[in-house]
Amino acid sequence: MAQEQYIYQNTPDNANRFVIGTVGNNPLIVMSINPSVGSPTQTSSTLGSVRHIAADYGYDSWIILCLYPQRATHLDELTEFANQDLINENNKVIDEVLSKFPNHKIWAAWGTHYFDRPFFAPCLAEILKIADKYGDTWMHYGPLDEDGAPRYCLYLEPGEGWYPFDCQAFVNRTNF
Repeated sequence: MAQEQYIYQNTPDNANRFVIGTVGNNPLIVMSINPSVGSPTQTSSTLGSVRHIAADYGYDSWIILCLYPQRATHLDELTEFANQDLINENNKVIDEVLSKFPNHKIWAAWGTHYFDRPFFAPCLAEILKIADKYGDTWMHYGPLDEDGAPRYCLYLEPGEGWYPFDCQAFVNRTNF
C-alpha cells in the first residue's frame, strides 16, 4: 500500500491549521469546528475517525477544513474573539480547496460547540458562500443533535449513514 501524500497548511508557529488531508480524486471533505493537534506526523482521534469513514464509504482520500483555524483541543483554550486575518486566510484556503472539487458534497461536522462562540455562525455564513460558488452541497452523518447541529466527526456510530443537510437554513437560524 502506498504511503499517503498529505495536504497540510498551518501558520509558522503552528497555532493555527487551515487544512489537513490526503491527496486524491474523490475526497471526503469535512467541515469541522476548529483544529486540534492533528498533523501529518501526529495523528488524532478525529483524523482516525475521518480516515476510517472515508475508506468505509469509498472515498479515495479525505480533507478536513474548519470554521475557525485556531488550534484548541478543548473549547476553553479557544479565543473569545475571532481574529479577522485568520478568518480571511482560512476562507482563502477553503476557496482554494473547494475550487478543485466543484459540485462535491461537504460533510457538515462541527457539533454543538458551534453555539459556544459567537464568531462560528458568521464564519459558516462566509464558508457557505464559498461552497455555493462551486455548486457544493452539504451532508451530515447520523442524526442531528437536539439543537439541529450536525454531530462532530468523532462521536459517531458505524453505519449511521449520510443525510442531506440544509446548511443555508441552519445559517439562517443561527446567524444573528
